[in-house]
Amino acid sequence: MKPNREPLISVVLPTYNVVQYLQQCLESVAAQTYHNIEVIIIIDGATDGSYEIAQDFCKTDSRFSVYWQENAGSGPARNNGLAHCQGEFVMFVDPDDWIEPQLLEKLYEAQREGDYDLVASQRIFVTCNEDGHIIRFNKKQYVDEAITEQQNVRMAYMRMLEKGVVSNPTQKLYKLSLIRKHNVCFPPLWRSQDVAFNRQYYNHIRSLRLISYSGYYYRLGLNHADKTPSNYVETICQLYNDCKTMYEGWNIKFPEQQMCNFFFRARVYSHLQKAASQDWNIAEVVEVPVIWNITEKAQPKTWHLKITKYLILTHSYRLLKWFLRAVRFFKLRVLRVTRVQGELK
Repeated sequence: MKPNREPLISVVLPTYNVVQYLQQCLESVAAQTYHNIEVIIIIDGATDGSYEIAQDFCKTDSRFSVYWQENAGSGPARNNGLAHCQGEFVMFVDPDDWIEPQLLEKLYEAQREGDYDLVASQRIFVTCNEDGHIIRFNKKQYVDEAITEQQNVRMAYMRMLEKGVVSNPTQKLYKLSLIRKHNVCFPPLWRSQDVAFNRQYYNHIRSLRLISYSGYYYRLGLNHADKTPSNYVETICQLYNDCKTMYEGWNIKFPEQQMCNFFFRARVYSHLQKAASQDWNIAEVVEVPVIWNITEKAQPKTWHLKITKYLILTHSYRLLKWFLRAVRFFKLRVLRVTRVQGELK
């Protein structure tokens, strides 16, 4: 591919205290077969030497630049990166992940086939042990799909949410012009700011493309601190209400049943697990009107979600806390066994 005839693609890389993985990540971005790129590294108050590594790397490749900011979280770091972008398109990469050389080229080739507003690929999930060593790869793929015309795109939002297309911001190609025209940004949240960003962006697109190629390696099992705040329930309510408002603005019937199923499974249950492990007040989570409505209307299919719903609706909060802790303990034991088996292979 001839770099001078292709549009500039910006790559935004927010970085905080993952120094052991940063060099691999930077090298994988530099090795892209699509050469006409600029890479914006935002050091989000890192204290582990990441800034120095990024500075040294920038000296070896003029396409890379690095900026420092006080620690504010990945959302504000990505916003800072967007402010420095000069490209026609932008892709986000996290510093503890890495990408295959063809990823950007594959995304751009798909984009130019129909001038799509959003192009998305899946991830390769990398299971790591407690020391960060890789023990297994699990490759996920989308089925190739193109959706055109704004009404069709909007009707597909619920399906895209369930498929994970509009969750994380990585392994996707966005149009920078749309981001700036509609002031799309990451809100200052410690969790789910990427979901909010994608919802904002999706609200303005008229076409999207999914590709079956997977070239983004996403590390699982790293010992990152869980910064989920106790008031994350407010974020869940905001996300749910924002989706409802978006559908109203589209003049499309809100898929309440499907949305409640998704939020109960992907948001409420995970926060309840955190609440149980930290001994937070369960009632303060589930008795919030929006959360209660989600729980009442949800129709969970798995046994642990069915039991969770029953215990909530019967106000059996002490038993619910015990149950959530037991499920978490069991899952951790299974995960440890899986890791040991992977290390022995």
